[in-house]
Amino acid sequence: MKRFFVNKPTLKQYLLLTTGVGLSIWVGSNPIFLQYEKSLAPVTTSTVTSTNSSQKIQPQVYWLRSDRSKLTLVAKSLPSNISSSSSSQQRLTIAMKQLLLAQPRDDLTSTIPKGTKLLNLQVRSDGVHVDLSPEFRSGGGSTSMIYRVAQVVYTATSLDPNQKVFISVGGQSIDSNHPLGGEGLILQQPTTRSQFAADFL
Repeated sequence: MKRFFVNKPTLKQYLLLTTGVGLSIWVGSNPIFLQYEKSLAPVTTSTVTSTNSSQKIQPQVYWLRSDRSKLTLVAKSLPSNISSSSSSQQRLTIAMKQLLLAQPRDDLTSTIPKGTKLLNLQVRSDGVHVDLSPEFRSGGGSTSMIYRVAQVVYTATSLDPNQKVFISVGGQSIDSNHPLGGEGLILQQPTTRSQFAADFL
């Protein structure tokens, strides 16, 4: 007769288990904390209208909508008069400049610091490379840092949601050697929408 043995949990496993339970109970009894955590999840809306399948996808610019303590990402398509013969790099450059230079309308906003400029944008075989001016690092806390990067990531991948993105500031990659802002945001390079959402949102 075969016997099956179930190992007793070690002290470390037991502490991890009970800590996890305690945390879930504490969070569950703290609706303000829950509301803040939920506010980090991007909810994207789009103004894209149905187009002929032969037409190229128009790039989108991602703004933010603030509702009390909740921030959501909102996609706005660029005008359809952008030449269909333009390359992906040209169209994404237009979208990124629109994100940095234009003032959002309606109830939309942005956490990207004023004066931030696009130094370079290239679409290469390994992904979209975006280089921004040093102003991108200035001001704001952790939420501001997270959402300004989210705006860049989502805008840069508006033609291909699965595209990889490399973000640098003044030629320096945002990584462990050059974290973003006083909060020290470190970005996995390259990143994607799904990876960024898993890490920060």
